[in-house]
Amino acid sequence: MNDRSQKERLEQELRFLKESFEAEVISKEEYEKGKKRIEQKLKGIQNSKNEENNNESKKSDNTDNSIETKEKEKIILLKDEPKKEDKQDKTNDKEQKEPTSETTEVKIDDEKKENKLAKYAIIFIVLALIIFFSYSIIKPDDETQNQVTHVEITDNVNIINDLEFDPLCRSDEDCRQDGKEGFCSNPRTLDAKCEFKDIVKTNVVVINDRKNCFNCDTQRVLGILENWFDEINVEEIDYNKYEGRTLAESVDARLLPVYILDENVTLKPAFEQFKQAFIQKDGMHVLSENAAGSSYYFDREEVPNKLDIFIIEGDTASKKAQDNLKEFLDAFKDVDLGTHSSNDKLAEELGIRTFPTFLVNNKVKFSGIHPADTIKNNFCSLNKLEDCDKGLSKSLV
Repeated sequence: MNDRSQKERLEQELRFLKESFEAEVISKEEYEKGKKRIEQKLKGIQNSKNEENNNESKKSDNTDNSIETKEKEKIILLKDEPKKEDKQDKTNDKEQKEPTSETTEVKIDDEKKENKLAKYAIIFIVLALIIFFSYSIIKPDDETQNQVTHVEITDNVNIINDLEFDPLCRSDEDCRQDGKEGFCSNPRTLDAKCEFKDIVKTNVVVINDRKNCFNCDTQRVLGILENWFDEINVEEIDYNKYEGRTLAESVDARLLPVYILDENVTLKPAFEQFKQAFIQKDGMHVLSENAAGSSYYFDREEVPNKLDIFIIEGDTASKKAQDNLKEFLDAFKDVDLGTHSSNDKLAEELGIRTFPTFLVNNKVKFSGIHPADTIKNNFCSLNKLEDCDKGLSKSLV
């Protein structure tokens, strides 16, 4: 093997050693030791190459000297015949020594091959140990079985080893079909299968008054209910009709919108998780005021041109809401403003638990921090004033 091929092999071996270390196949100590050994060999090859270049230079000088010597030998050929024979003997001795150098090179190559084999043997042993210990951790403690599929008997049910068998379903989550409700029968076993039945939709009745309430949109809450209980059938009833008033009274409602769900909701898997958000009334499940975000006190007396704000003293959000309210108050001088703390009697009466909250005309509430223009629009939804045409800031201060 020439020096170039040996150098390429050693460089490849160094790359492989580095990859093995990065893959955590060998330790850092083994990596540093192997790296040092390979770099020493590469340095030896470089030194050998430098010596060869020096030898070639010397050989060129010897050639010039040989030409001159031959001219002299022609003159004293007969006299120096014995010396020629001596020179021939020296040449023969030199030729006999050359195989020794070749033998040494072969021995070095053999030693390098042995080192290479030893290195790969170490890597193989490390990999084998990793595989062995990994298998020991993953493998169950029961007696090893040599079948393709391992079966353990637990409560007379054939439980399939997860590592070697993929059952048709492991839980109800694996059984999905549009318009159907899926169930996993005998999950995680050889007999596992999905069964489907028609989805029983939950009926939702909404009592609302969109005419008199500017903050009674139902889309957000219905989206939440559908997310909880899958498909729902929605029927909205106007509170101003006899049916709406009668139904609202039967569930003791005081705010709109009211969301009433039938008994089918109890059949839904998620009902146990969310049932605390409902109040049961005569077989009906009414979403609580707080959960529904209901905002219209339909049974309270309307007070025109009235605005109340409920705050927590020293609270950052409450202070920011008051700062944004100033521009509205500057534009609407005749507004009757009432400011209430969180423990105020009116706050307790109205069941307000979110701050800051605004109440317009003693009827409709809305919560949060809003720019002056939003406050104006909500106020003017129930109060038709000339100042309602004014344009106020649409950004928070």
